[in-house]
Amino acid sequence: MIRKLLAGAVLAVIGAWLLLWGAAEILERRYAARAWPAGLGSLDEVPKRFPPTKQSAGATKLVQLAAAARINLDPAKRAEGGRPVRRKEGGRDVRPPHLELLGDYQRAQLERSADAIDPLPPAVAESFAKNDAALNAIRDHLLSGATIAWESDVTRGFEAPTPNLLGHMFLQRMLIARALEKARNNDPASWNELRASWELSRGLWSRSDLMSILIALSSTRMSNAAARKLPLPAPAWFAEQQTFDVRRAMAAAQQADGWAIAHYEVPKIPTLEHIRMFALGPWHKWSGASGIEVMRGYNAEALRAGACDVDSTQYAKVRARLWTYMPELTLPNLTEAWRRTLRYRAEAEATERVLQLRAGETPSAKSMCSDGTWEVTATSMKFTRHVKVEPPGIKYPLEYAR
Repeated sequence: MIRKLLAGAVLAVIGAWLLLWGAAEILERRYAARAWPAGLGSLDEVPKRFPPTKQSAGATKLVQLAAAARINLDPAKRAEGGRPVRRKEGGRDVRPPHLELLGDYQRAQLERSADAIDPLPPAVAESFAKNDAALNAIRDHLLSGATIAWESDVTRGFEAPTPNLLGHMFLQRMLIARALEKARNNDPASWNELRASWELSRGLWSRSDLMSILIALSSTRMSNAAARKLPLPAPAWFAEQQTFDVRRAMAAAQQADGWAIAHYEVPKIPTLEHIRMFALGPWHKWSGASGIEVMRGYNAEALRAGACDVDSTQYAKVRARLWTYMPELTLPNLTEAWRRTLRYRAEAEATERVLQLRAGETPSAKSMCSDGTWEVTATSMKFTRHVKVEPPGIKYPLEYAR
């Protein structure tokens, strides 16, 4: 009798497991067929939109030029970070002291709403002087029109190859710091450093992996903020950066992230964790499908509403849906990624208005942000809404006074 009861219980559990699995499969297919915003199509179309790419000859040459400046851009060595260690002391690696100084210097300059630019810290200036020829070669290569493309394969999901993003960030900081130093001396060539920064970012903006898009966004925001301080007039190429659709690129990367979630496969080498994941397979599939649909809805609202602050009331419904879904499990960075992406629209408008004020023009008070406008005088401007920045992000100012 007991054996029959146990056998019945086991069969019931298996039956319930199969039923839940089938229901999760139906839910997954239904959500995968739904169109994403900005003309991105369905989830199943992601591999068509992002075909595999190889590292371009231009990117390979950039890796070599960067190595001459002791900057590590080699994707195969991304675990080592952006810069090779220069020396050892007491048996441990010692990072060059100006790495931290460079970040602190940029934050101080870019968070300041006024025109003033401080001199480079002595250690940074010394490093730039020693590597001047190598850094010039990097800049010239980026301005040459060479295609900077890195290996990619969206079908490998979370195992897909990525560039050396730490190296990208370090090089971006160097280019922007050099632009600021030249601008301090009113040198129009400062725009060349900034354009090289943009060309480096363009090599990431076309990718599908979310981390590359986040680094591209961070670099573009830095470049945009630095442009406020460069000599007038702004060159024609800068309009391309200002009008680039960062929101669509972010949505495309998050859709690709959703594709990776939907097609995640448990590794073939079994462990207790893999067995647990298999046993909870229906829940994981259901949870993943629901999370992708929440992500799709959040993306659609972010592109539709036009608000530049994720805390705006226009996003109240998607915020509520997000936090009822346990985002810490599947969607940990969704809100913060969109916080920076949406705020960039206001930041780009701020730079446009600063350049106009410095040229003696009176900017428009209108904004493409639906949750704010600009308070404008002949010598100042300020966004009417405070759009917060979560630490440790740089607080690019949305105000200016001559």
